[in-house]
Amino acid sequence: MKKVLKVIGVLALACVMAAGGYIAGQRVQISSVISAMPKKTIEKPIESAKPDSSETHAEELPVQNEKIPMSAEETRVISKTDKSAVDESWSVVENTSNTTDNGALTLYTSAQKEGGEFIWDDSQKWVVEISDGNGGYYTLYDQLVSNGNVYYEIVQKENGDKIINVYTMSGAGTTIKQYTRTDTGYTEKTVYNSGVVNRLFSTVPIYR
Repeated sequence: MKKVLKVIGVLALACVMAAGGYIAGQRVQISSVISAMPKKTIEKPIESAKPDSSETHAEELPVQNEKIPMSAEETRVISKTDKSAVDESWSVVENTSNTTDNGALTLYTSAQKEGGEFIWDDSQKWVVEISDGNGGYYTLYDQLVSNGNVYYEIVQKENGDKIINVYTMSGAGTTIKQYTRTDTGYTEKTVYNSGVVNRLFSTVPIYR
């Protein structure tokens, strides 16, 4: 009987050891299979670095418009020449000749006269010029004007200085240029420019 029980115990132990070996072998095989499988790397999203509140970034600075100082108004210097800007084909605008400290001031136009009246085109040239009577000329104003006329006035300031203002009134607007006497000639400065306007009515007379 003891021998039978001993045999049974040996057989049971052999079975247990065989089962343990089988299970261990399966685990090793499964582990090898898992190790051979490609591994997937799970990447966590990288949080963008938050800027330090103490740091100042150039792109975060508000854009400021720099105030560009206005340049000084440009002036044109007019010197004496030995040649007039007009010739015999030009017409003198009636009652526009005056005497200044430097000579005779006259307004001319390139429009021709017929029967005592101007034949106006859509545009004509205008010249305001001073002749010193000795072959010298100061051509203050020399421009082509469309659908308009040119006028001038001589004014005297409190200190005795005389100034010539030339008005250009056309379909494009009104400008006033001021001419001041200097030691070498005259200076021209634009003192008014209306810009482009639609002139509806004016009491300024038109030359006939």
